[in-house]
Amino acid sequence: MPPRRAEHEPASVVDVFAHRGQFFRVLQETARSQTAVMTVAPGADAGPPEVHDADQIVYVVEGEAIVRLGDAEHKAGPGALVMIPAGTRHHVRNPGAAPLFFVTVYAPPAY
Repeated sequence: MPPRRAEHEPASVVDVFAHRGQFFRVLQETARSQTAVMTVAPGADAGPPEVHDADQIVYVVEGEAIVRLGDAEHKAGPGALVMIPAGTRHHVRNPGAAPLFFVTVYAPPAY
């Protein structure tokens, strides 16, 4: 995980595509939020169902996702934006034949 930056430091710009293929990578962090990318192999999932104390936003860049929020499942493809409120049990899996690549934002930082 990159070191936490001081609040007075300038914002950073990151090329998310430079990290495509990494299972999980935190890219940026402040005291109030954190960005990361994740690549999930075809037929795989992003890990076991989980619950965070932070809100999580997922933006699908490439591939297909099935996102379970509580008891409901949703299909999400490129351009889909998913809001996962803090305390919501959730799970992401890749049902497709190509890798699933997404950007996620946690507020406050979760990892």
